[in-house]
Amino acid sequence: MIRRLKELSILVLLLICVGAVIVVSGIFPIKASSGHWPLTAWVLDFASDRSVAFHSRGIRVPPLDEPGMVSLGAVIYETNCAFCHGQPGKSLPHVARGLTPSPPLLTAVADEKEPQELFYIVQHGIKFTGMPAWPAQERADEIWPVIAFLQALPTMDAASYEAHLAPTSLGDGDSLSTYVTAHCAACHGFAGDKRLNRRIPMLAGQSKEYLLQTLRAYRAGERKSGVMGPLAHRLDERQLSQLAEYFSQQAGGGPESTEEFGAAADSADTALHARGKTLVLRGDDAAKIASCADCHGPGEVSRCAHYPTLAGQPAWYIQAQLELLAKRQRGGGVDVTLMHAIADKLDERDRRAVAHFYSRLPTP
Repeated sequence: MIRRLKELSILVLLLICVGAVIVVSGIFPIKASSGHWPLTAWVLDFASDRSVAFHSRGIRVPPLDEPGMVSLGAVIYETNCAFCHGQPGKSLPHVARGLTPSPPLLTAVADEKEPQELFYIVQHGIKFTGMPAWPAQERADEIWPVIAFLQALPTMDAASYEAHLAPTSLGDGDSLSTYVTAHCAACHGFAGDKRLNRRIPMLAGQSKEYLLQTLRAYRAGERKSGVMGPLAHRLDERQLSQLAEYFSQQAGGGPESTEEFGAAADSADTALHARGKTLVLRGDDAAKIASCADCHGPGEVSRCAHYPTLAGQPAWYIQAQLELLAKRQRGGGVDVTLMHAIADKLDERDRRAVAHFYSRLPTP
């Protein structure tokens, strides 16, 4: 028995030495051009699938059929994913084919995963595959539109995909209009007043100072977003300033439509509206909540240009931002910490009330 243990120990030691020699010598090829051995590929795929299935348990899938959700997901996919995973009607991009393992052409395989599994993969990425984690781990709300899109992707043709990316041209062909067309208009509209989805803020009516501060915060990673962060990171200071000035000069639109965004029940809730009106216009002295209007409007009082105007913004968006502020997951410019103490004092109903009231106001 003791002899066998010694022989086993010697064998293990020899294997360790052989492994060390292989690693230190560098004779084992790591080149992506050769791909994986079939057995290695199978083991990695099987282990990855089982890990995703296990860790995605318990993830709650929200409704994925809200208006504009697939279109929003298509825009995010085009910006963040298509260069590796391809587009409807096209083969896998050439550079992506050189990866090992090669990224899947999602038009063919996206329906093989459950929504919660797709969410887990997009949020956390997969080690040793080149699949990155979502750039802003705090912003799970940005990922669900991508999942809604991926659910529709296997049956989507090229024309339908292009329709989701709708904008084609702003008109004059200069560099600014080209950038707005390519990267902004699909979500925000050419004039910054488009409501593609309730998750998207309107930019029209905001000050240049606020928009520029926000873009700088996205570029620096101070404001968390896996969508806006990568876009802003590509821009220099001159381009940020041009975009901020462009959208600040656009006229705002009307108040949010109650039918389009499923808020008909809220519009009939006079108590909720009254509470929102009180918080926005007067605050709550007993709870030590200052009036929202002093900083964010409405009203004629002089306000700091670095503060956003909230009138006419989608209710869902305002409420989500307040929740992110309360959790310290939003980030922002130098003034964002002023909102933390206020967000802490608002319960869920108060956040809904404020968002409801502001969304029914016309934009400036």
